[in-house]
Amino acid sequence: MNVRQLEEEGTARLSQMVGMLYSCQDPDILTAVLNCFVILVKLRPQFVQLMVTAMASWTPVRLENSSASIVKSVEKAARIVMVHIMRHGFGGQYQAEVTQALAAQQARMDEAAREEQARRADASRKRTLPEPSVDPSVSKKPKTEIGTTAVAPAVAQGLLASFDFTTLPLALVTELVINNLLAIDPVSLNSAVMTFRQSTSGPIAPTPAPTSAPTPAQGPSSAPAAPNVSRPGPSVKVTEEILDPLKIELDEDEIEYEPEKLNSNLEGDGAGDEPVGEEDNDLVPLHQVDFELPPARILSEDERNAAVKTAIDRIRSQVDGSQRSVEPTEHDSSFPDSPLVRLPASEAWVLLLVRMTTRGPAADMGDGAESGSVVFSPRQDIRKILCDYVLDDFTERYLGLTYGLMHYESLWISRSRLATIWMNEEWYNDVIRREEDPNWQPQYDLWVQKLLMAQKEKLDPKDKAFSRFLVDLPALPPNLLSLLRDLCLDPDIMPVGFTSFRELVTLRPPVRTEAMQILLDLTTHPDKVIRGAAIITVRRWVPDQQPMDQSIRSYARGMLRRLATKDGPATDADEAVHEPESVSSYLPPELVLPASKAVILQHVELLLGLAVKLPEFLDQIFNTYGQTDASVQEALKGLIVPLIKTLGPNNPKLLDLLRTFPADAEFLALRILGILTENARPSPALVSLTKDLIAERELDPGFLVIVIPEMDKADILKHLPRMVATLDGTPEKHERVRKVFSNVVSESPSGTSSNMPRVRQSERLAPAELMVMLHEQEKEIGLKGVIEAIGICFAMPDVFRSETLGVVMQQIMDEPTLPKLFMRTVIQAVTTYKNLVSFVTTTLFSRLIVKKIWTNGPLWDGFMRCAKVTAPSSFGALLQLPKDQLREVVDKQPSLRSGLRDYVIKKERSKPKLASFLETLGDGGEVITTGEAPSGTPPPAPPPIASAVSPNA
Repeated sequence: MNVRQLEEEGTARLSQMVGMLYSCQDPDILTAVLNCFVILVKLRPQFVQLMVTAMASWTPVRLENSSASIVKSVEKAARIVMVHIMRHGFGGQYQAEVTQALAAQQARMDEAAREEQARRADASRKRTLPEPSVDPSVSKKPKTEIGTTAVAPAVAQGLLASFDFTTLPLALVTELVINNLLAIDPVSLNSAVMTFRQSTSGPIAPTPAPTSAPTPAQGPSSAPAAPNVSRPGPSVKVTEEILDPLKIELDEDEIEYEPEKLNSNLEGDGAGDEPVGEEDNDLVPLHQVDFELPPARILSEDERNAAVKTAIDRIRSQVDGSQRSVEPTEHDSSFPDSPLVRLPASEAWVLLLVRMTTRGPAADMGDGAESGSVVFSPRQDIRKILCDYVLDDFTERYLGLTYGLMHYESLWISRSRLATIWMNEEWYNDVIRREEDPNWQPQYDLWVQKLLMAQKEKLDPKDKAFSRFLVDLPALPPNLLSLLRDLCLDPDIMPVGFTSFRELVTLRPPVRTEAMQILLDLTTHPDKVIRGAAIITVRRWVPDQQPMDQSIRSYARGMLRRLATKDGPATDADEAVHEPESVSSYLPPELVLPASKAVILQHVELLLGLAVKLPEFLDQIFNTYGQTDASVQEALKGLIVPLIKTLGPNNPKLLDLLRTFPADAEFLALRILGILTENARPSPALVSLTKDLIAERELDPGFLVIVIPEMDKADILKHLPRMVATLDGTPEKHERVRKVFSNVVSESPSGTSSNMPRVRQSERLAPAELMVMLHEQEKEIGLKGVIEAIGICFAMPDVFRSETLGVVMQQIMDEPTLPKLFMRTVIQAVTTYKNLVSFVTTTLFSRLIVKKIWTNGPLWDGFMRCAKVTAPSSFGALLQLPKDQLREVVDKQPSLRSGLRDYVIKKERSKPKLASFLETLGDGGEVITTGEAPSGTPPPAPPPIASAVSPNA
């Protein structure tokens, strides 16, 4: 995780908490924020200054609508925070600010205490004043408030009767009730209570109050009450001492941060500050009456079963009547996540339901089981009702119960949890019944099978209720693992199967071995999706969770050893040499050769997936590579591509393995180097490693691709022939040599790019140097390799231009011995660049004739072909040949005869020479004298381009 992002997020949360301190009106949230400040003082001292500043400027202005006890609780929590800051080493630094804040808080609390004392004294004085004398003969109208109109009681009752109070918020209704109760005179309220009690339970003698005479009860039609007459006497003023919390000494236990204890203390402090009025003396004690509950009527068996069914139907109807989906959150207390054996109170109805179903006095199984069939008793019918109800919606959704107008959200529970509780009760019921009756027919196995088989047909791949249900079962049925295997093979519900296997392997050790074997078997499944899901499932246990980790490693190594069909030397790196080969139900017992790539992938995909997390598995691949068939080796070189790209060129384990790979895994190492440098420049570590390998071992020339651009010119000329010698016509090697050429020559092809490193400009080869070197090294490289390499050069026209080829031909002509492929290169040059024809037919041909080109058979054949390609520009050079060689040219290339004859007749003025040429050309020495040249005579040849070619091009 990004540390900077975490710090920014923490600072934002702290700012939010400080803002809530000034804006929130909920005292509970304010208390929670202040409690968090205590923790931050201990764990984050760097925020103390911010908290001191916030506490110094805070006032309970947002709590103006709260009671005095609530404000006092929040003030006490704030004081605890400031005292905590003083006692944890920050007193010297922030002593002035904290002291000033405490003084301001004390003044604020004193003022609040005085106001509260005055309010309570005023309320007490109003309650102790005698009621005014009322003359019964004088009737007065009800006194109304200023600005309001009196409403007749009948009209008011009608309005209240027609008003739907359920539309009001619960908080508003509660506040209205409390305010109305506070507005009622205590004497009238006590009289009404006594009247209600007398009407329901008979007359009760009231206890006389010390301050006033008893008031007669007033019914709805009773006469007005007599005036309350009291004798004059000394008035006693009751005063209550208001304790200021700021003057109370706090001990260490109160100062130390204990959130639960602190919150309970704050709640207790608020409850104890309510004023106690004199109406407590008017309470009437109730007489204790002896009451004995009559014995219950014993129900018959049919009545018992009917009662149970009725209870189940009633619970179902209430649940279904208020069914709605909710999403329980992590912090929602309405959904307690307690163990099944300790159900919360909200789920007590579930336990009642399942125990009515599983335990009861009625017979559970019938006696007449002809032909071995089970006869269902009434209790079995009840179980079937419960089973149908559970299967109707076996999900993780939570359901609510509604009673009248009240909705009890605390009773929400999922039906999958109901099924779990039911199965646990069935299993326990079988245990206790089997102890009492050895012939007891178990019910758990029967109904858990019904639930599993019915739920299999309508599973939701995204719902985790099924896997949780399996994990919470007290005993797993025998066919459960085969059922889960079938789920894993179904593409629609495959996630449910693998999730259930993962939970069982982790949480149910008795079935761990068998479940792991099924999962490992699925890692070799022919279907790619199923195989990938199984590999993802088992890979999460590697490398930290035992014993699953060891089993997975052993199985992956065993599958790789199945590919080894040759005997190889034992190595210390093969840590599993004594382990047997792994077995898979989806693979043949013996590997059929040549093996297809799909079958090999079934063997090694698990190991390749593990190698991403544990690169040491590459040792197993390298040690086994040399012992496999050629088809397996070719497939492995393709299958490791994603793994090598994931590890990258700087992985320490991969670099170490490339430095010490076995000799029979050379081509696998070369393939890995090719993958690492395919689309990226090789890292310095990779270049250094490859140079050391080339210096220490006799490796394939393909290793030179990595480092040859990093060499100087002498080393390039030394090692480049080995690279060119690898050309065999395959596109892969052809492209590899082309990249090397583009990086070692002085100019790069325009419009193309290469990720390979470039050598220094001074260490690069000139294009002419590369072409000359190819011709000079044709014996070491081989004619086929040189021909393909020259073709690569001609395919780079931006580098090997016509001027470059002219320089190449001149430099080769300066050599005492011409290469065999020289004339082939000349023909290819004049075919590619037509402007080279004049240079070849004049300068080059003349020098070749001087060198007596006809003495070298292959070059002489190339000369004659080139003369044909460049005709008629080559006619002048051909006439320089001796008569025997000229006759051989026209004999082997008859198409040149007529053109040469016309050319001689037009150019030669001396009749003896003309006759001699014609005789050589086979015309018998006849001379044709015409004033015009024959038709088709070519125009004069253009001047040679030798002068236009720079020797340094």
